[in-house]
Amino acid sequence: MHEIISTFGVDARLIVIQIINFFILMVGLWYFLYTPVLKILSERQAKIEEGVRDADAAKQARAAADAERASIVAAANEEAATTAQNARAHAEAQGADIVKNAESRAENIVADAVKKGEELAAKAQKESEAEVAKIAVLAAERILIEKQ
Repeated sequence: MHEIISTFGVDARLIVIQIINFFILMVGLWYFLYTPVLKILSERQAKIEEGVRDADAAKQARAAADAERASIVAAANEEAATTAQNARAHAEAQGADIVKNAESRAENIVADAVKKGEELAAKAQKESEAEVAKIAVLAAERILIEKQ
């Protein structure tokens, strides 16, 4: 084996130095490269996990907000329906009052018109009686004048 080593020119001291250099390089890379990369990866993993937790919390908050919105909309719809029903009832009551007032006014107007009509008829009858009496007196005068 010594012949193979001498044939190829392998020096045992160089191999030992290469092994020591390799371990020094490994320690340096471990300290300056591998540890910071692991630290960056762990920080990134923590950020990703935090983002996932935040997304879940936002999803839950949105679901709660949607439920609250739905309950508020339902309450508003119920309140609007109640208000509309109250308004209809109030409008119907006022409409009935207006109709009653209009009917009573119409009845009063009709009663006044009938009373005025009766008064005018009575007045016209009195006037016509007075005129008939005048005409009768005039006719009687003429008859008396003609007989004389």
